Amino acid sequence: MASYEPASQESAERDIKQVPADAKLREAVRHLAAESGKAMDRSRPFTRENIERRAQRILGQLSLSDSFLGFAMVAVSNVFWRHQFEAVPFDRRLLLMPNCLRDKSSCKGVFDHVGLHCAGCGACTIGGVKSKADELGYQVIVAEGTPAVIMKIMEGEADAIMGVACLDSLEKAFKHVVELGTPHVAVPLLNNGCADTTVEVDRIMRFLQARRSGATERTHTYVPLLRETVRIFDRPAILALMSSCMQADLDNENVDPMNATESIAFDWLLTGGKRLRPFVTIAAYAVGKHGTAPLAPDTEVSGLIPDSVKRIGLAIEALHKASLVHDDIEDDDAFRYGRQTLHRRHGIGPALNVGDLLVGLGYRLISGESAALGAQCVADILCHLSSAHLELCRGQGAELLWQKRHKKLRPIDALSIYALKTAPAFETALFAGLRAAGLEIENGALRRFSTCLGEGYQVLNDLADWREDDRNKVTLGQDVVARRPTILRAFAEEAGGEERLAELSRAHADDMTMAAAVKALYTELGVFAKAEKLLEKLTSRANDVAGEIEQPALSNLLKFLVKIVL
Repeated sequence: MASYEPASQESAERDIKQVPADAKLREAVRHLAAESGKAMDRSRPFTRENIERRAQRILGQLSLSDSFLGFAMVAVSNVFWRHQFEAVPFDRRLLLMPNCLRDKSSCKGVFDHVGLHCAGCGACTIGGVKSKADELGYQVIVAEGTPAVIMKIMEGEADAIMGVACLDSLEKAFKHVVELGTPHVAVPLLNNGCADTTVEVDRIMRFLQARRSGATERTHTYVPLLRETVRIFDRPAILALMSSCMQADLDNENVDPMNATESIAFDWLLTGGKRLRPFVTIAAYAVGKHGTAPLAPDTEVSGLIPDSVKRIGLAIEALHKASLVHDDIEDDDAFRYGRQTLHRRHGIGPALNVGDLLVGLGYRLISGESAALGAQCVADILCHLSSAHLELCRGQGAELLWQKRHKKLRPIDALSIYALKTAPAFETALFAGLRAAGLEIENGALRRFSTCLGEGYQVLNDLADWREDDRNKVTLGQDVVARRPTILRAFAEEAGGEERLAELSRAHADDMTMAAAVKALYTELGVFAKAEKLLEKLTSRANDVAGEIEQPALSNLLKFLVKIVL
């Protein structure tokens, strides 16, 4: 289940996602993939480039066209991961199937927010496969690519994934599974499209039932560290870590009004978020202190991360959550994480106070670790964190004041705001973990890396503001409705669209109508394409800086961050 989108732009422009109709030809591709697998280094996840190169060689040996490149890449990826997949117990595996295999005319299943609940009526392929998977102990999801897969991995409910889908859906659904280094195999549908689809059921059954006692080679993965970060925010764990800082009885559902601020802040810490920044701190400490040892799939990392470092990660998240509260107030956003923002629920004054409490909590959590980490270490982290705090406020202030002054926005202005708002947070999260581990890193390299990462992160957010499949979105184009200084607006104004943007703002009182008109203008001016190209450039620069780091474990961590952030 590799990322089957080819690495090169040239191959991306071709139709490379066809499956051979001849069963003998499919087996020939798989046989050559198996032969090529004898010389694979499985210590780290296979890159997309490596998979594509091997797949190209297989097609060359069989004189096949590039239209079968995606299928050959699946075959290569399956060879890489198969033994590790088979070593995972059945009850720790997840099967993902497409609902397009069902017989729509007779299907008795029902859908919910996750996918199709098969009724087991026997009218289609899904029922038989699911029945066998259930018997073996698999977890089964019938859906077209779902975030539930990643959640199962992150929450420790699944250690291996088997996917059945068309090549295009496999690429989209399992992009992050590949980056995480989770063992996985795939069986592609024999034809694309969502109608009259067929699949090699016998191959599904072979993968489904395959079992081995262990894998001789294990691929390094950051999943144990990601899971450890998520566990910090389990209610009992976070209560224990904050016990010296909070006065309210947060286990008591009937919170006294005198302690309501702490209760709201605690609930906000537990709500939503990717926990990306605390993960950066935890992972930086882990690889700085222990090298690649924490990356072994079966490592018990909880014993490698002391509570003092967990509190630093929690502090980083508390300060981030505080900035979100204040940001939502300044932008008067109505929703965050799919629910009403704090100021809409509790009022501006109480929400401001909750944000301020979280700032204080962040600094208190770190300052209390002098005994565990040493006074100088804590002072260095606090100095770095306070500088990042100042930069964030300068960046947010520049954004807010630009909105009021109606000044022409240049791309360099937008990137400067991004660099202030986001880059210091990533840099501080890295620095805190490394400093706690006692690892000295040249600050210039961390700054350059974090700047590329932070700017890229914001560009990606700008693009996501226009994506219709964003589940956490109420309407598209909220940034342009609020007239925020984004890189997209800067590119539009640079291309001569300043007056037209102003006209659209005056002409459309309805936000949705204006957003649709602006989207058409951005498309006409090539704004989205420019932003995508900029994102590629920032990604490349971040990888280049990561490659300059002399410590291999840290260098690989930075490259991993580029993958999951950008």
